Amino acid sequence: MKFTKQLHLVLFGIATLFISGCETQVAIDPISGVEQTARYQAGFFFGVIEGELDPAFRTTIQTLDEQGYFRTGERHVETAVSIFARKIGDEKIVVRLKQTPEAGELEVRIRVGNMGNLAESQTIFAAIREAL
Repeated sequence: MKFTKQLHLVLFGIATLFISGCETQVAIDPISGVEQTARYQAGFFFGVIEGELDPAFRTTIQTLDEQGYFRTGERHVETAVSIFARKIGDEKIVVRLKQTPEAGELEVRIRVGNMGNLAESQTIFAAIREAL
C-alpha cells in the first residue's frame, strides 16, 4: 500500500513537470545581431512579431502553403486566429496569432505534432517573420 502511494506521488510529480514544462529561451535570427528571443515551453514555441492581425493572418497562411503544409482549417476570435495544418506523416501543426496589449504586436504560438518540435517551429516562425 505504501509503495503505491509513493508511486502515485512520483507519477504526479513527473506529470506536473511535463505539464508546466521547462521554459527555454530561444534566440531568433542570431545572424542579424538583433537580440530578440522567443521561448519554448511544454512543446509550444512562443514569439512576438510586429504587425496587425489580418495582414499577419494572410501572410501566415501563404507562408504555410509555400512551405508545403496542407491547411485544414482556421478558427477566428476577436483578438486571435488559429490556423490548423498537416504535414507529411499526418502531423498536426497549429499556428496561433494573438493581438497583444501593445499596439502593433502579435504573439505567435506554434505547435508541431503532439509533443512539439522546436527546430520546425523555429523554421515556421522565421518564414512568417521574414514574409512580414
